[in-house]
Amino acid sequence: ALRPMAPHIARTMFAARVCPSVPVVSLRRPASPNKSVARAVRAVRAHATMPAAVNKDTVAVLFDFDGTLGDTETPAMRVAFWELAPYFPGASAGSLTTETRDTYVRANAGKAFEFMVEVVEEERKAAGLESIEAVRKAGSEDEGVLRVVDDERAKSGLPPLNQTRALGKDLLSLQKDETVEALATLAKPCDGVPETLAKLKSLNVPFSIATTSGKPRVPVSVIACDFEMYFPPESIHSGESDFDPPRFKPDPSVYLLAAESTGALPKRSVAVEDSTSGVGSASNAEIGLIVGYVGASHVAPGDKESHAVTLISGVRAENNRGAEIVITDFTDLIPLVEYFVETNAATPVTFPESLLKRLKAKYYLP
Repeated sequence: ALRPMAPHIARTMFAARVCPSVPVVSLRRPASPNKSVARAVRAVRAHATMPAAVNKDTVAVLFDFDGTLGDTETPAMRVAFWELAPYFPGASAGSLTTETRDTYVRANAGKAFEFMVEVVEEERKAAGLESIEAVRKAGSEDEGVLRVVDDERAKSGLPPLNQTRALGKDLLSLQKDETVEALATLAKPCDGVPETLAKLKSLNVPFSIATTSGKPRVPVSVIACDFEMYFPPESIHSGESDFDPPRFKPDPSVYLLAAESTGALPKRSVAVEDSTSGVGSASNAEIGLIVGYVGASHVAPGDKESHAVTLISGVRAENNRGAEIVITDFTDLIPLVEYFVETNAATPVTFPESLLKRLKAKYYLP
């Protein structure tokens, strides 16, 4: 059986305002998977992170990528789900429904695949079953389950699972490669992101990416989303790829690196995040303003409020500090950044009524 979603943290009191949203424009262009992957790999190899001189007056914006800039959590998590599905204890062809998949995606979005594998291995051990790699090596997966899995993998442009055995890769390596391959064509911007990046650029506000995800996964997604003009390779910072050993969120390292490389002090930076681990990372790095975002497709409409509560809770932060505000329309980031600049990055951040009236869509406050 699949591991159930952890219960939501008890709701807190917070305010919300609802205003009509305006239509958003997607600037996505079609991308060739092979060309996108090759370009990203070349770029990553050709550029190392080049720290800028930190300016004590600079205000910068540091973005998570998956589920924040790019609407990539859903396609990436679907790849992960169908790779793990044959090894869930008690999995059957009948149990692998769209509802089961979507519940798993929502419960695990933002988590590293390594951790998801560990959970399944623990559940298999508790059930007295062989390890995932033992089953893969023997090719002893349930045939009915594999038929369902292969049909779903084809929707992401991936081959039948049996064909991957000849590659000689373990499941973790396979997942990383297949996710890159799928995102080369399936990654797209979250609604409102292209307009927001263009506006920040016009305001001369520097920004960069601070992600747990590895390279070339994120550079490939940047290309697929048509973000290359905004995020050259040296502005993409990865907890997995830029540190040895990797430092996954809520470790603060990737935010500290991103702030320094973008030329700003952490306390004068704005972090934009969609996950509790990401908010924890930004909080642990003492980022000045943390903005939560619940507008991507992996957060179901009925789950936005409860997800906002978890982002506000600070459950993954050492000091229990969570997001100061959570937005549902990405373009509402602009007035928040403008206000942070106008107030000279004063903290703790408060939100006057005049500012909140400028927000176009529903938002959440502690």
